[in-house]
Amino acid sequence: MRKQLLYIFTAILMFSSMAAFAQDHFYESLFKKGFDVVIVENEGVKNFLDDRSYDKPDLTSKYSYSIVKKYSKGYPSKPAGITLQWDSITPTEDISSIVVTLLESDKELKGSAIDRGFYKEKNLKRYYPDKSSHEYLLCNMCPHKYYYYKVEEVLYNGHKNTLLKGKFYADGQIRMLRVDGMANVRDFGGWDTSFDRAVVYGRIFRGNRPEGITSTGKNDFVKNEHITADLDLRGKDLGRSPLGPLDKVEYFCTNNQRYKYGLISSKTALAKDLNFIASVLRKGGSVFLHCNHGANRAGTLSFVISGILGLSEADLSRDYELSAFAYSSISRSKTYGDMLPEIRSYGEEDDDLAQCFYNYARSIGVSEKNLDTIRSIMLDLPPDDPRILDAHR
Repeated sequence: MRKQLLYIFTAILMFSSMAAFAQDHFYESLFKKGFDVVIVENEGVKNFLDDRSYDKPDLTSKYSYSIVKKYSKGYPSKPAGITLQWDSITPTEDISSIVVTLLESDKELKGSAIDRGFYKEKNLKRYYPDKSSHEYLLCNMCPHKYYYYKVEEVLYNGHKNTLLKGKFYADGQIRMLRVDGMANVRDFGGWDTSFDRAVVYGRIFRGNRPEGITSTGKNDFVKNEHITADLDLRGKDLGRSPLGPLDKVEYFCTNNQRYKYGLISSKTALAKDLNFIASVLRKGGSVFLHCNHGANRAGTLSFVISGILGLSEADLSRDYELSAFAYSSISRSKTYGDMLPEIRSYGEEDDDLAQCFYNYARSIGVSEKNLDTIRSIMLDLPPDDPRILDAHR
């Protein structure tokens, strides 16, 4: 047994070394082409993810043991970014606004891509620093994307002066977002799954109550991230979403409880949540789910969604604990750990964890069609892919 573990450990080290070499080579090629590389995670989050303690079998199920406090102290639930700096060429009183335009692409583009106009408007994001500013922290980027930016001053007479241009590549895994007036906001994407696909970015987001969002927050989050639906888990129907008018942001309210108690007592609400999310995704939209803090009720629903998508037991813990970067009281505990035995009770002894989540979702009234939709879209797989159709029936 010890020899087997040694072989496995050696293989992991060799694979890690090869991956690090490939990444360094890729970064070097980007630098030669004039790209900066921006890691989207702040140092605390990155170090937390790099600590693989939860992968050790003897620690996986010990839910009273937590490593997050080693990394979350002093680090907010905010992403890293790139600071753009410029010198204005016009007196402030003549400037109507400063506009930062960001073009996002899956692949490297040639030439001055942002000026050529060969892109879709949905690939553009715009930010509006104070017109007296000479710098702006650009963040909320999506990992594994190429970005091209320009900073312009717009004068009252309609003329525009370009102050700065550049390009960079965004890398990393966990996409936490800065949203003015809100906290603990992050993207579901970036996690590896048992389907040999990573969860896609930009379709499901989670966070705290949105009532405090500012106009800047609405621009940076709702508009730039194309949020089309607000799933409120708090049970008090607001009638409309604080994120925007009903014709742009669909509002849906359910009354959820949290953790094992929620899995047992909120089955009707959880089924409505999952069916609503499937409906939004099917229409091409993106959904923001939340409770008050984005940690407990939102954490329980996120746990179910992520389990359906095939996250490992260790990564389910990591994902839950990321809220500790916003709220120091959050960490793995027996309260959280009690959810796993409850979910596993919906499967046979040799069933994988995703099968147990699937069985649980079916038992509470979620259709196969809606579960297939969630998996297909969130894993970027065709609906007729065998990994979708043959899984967990």
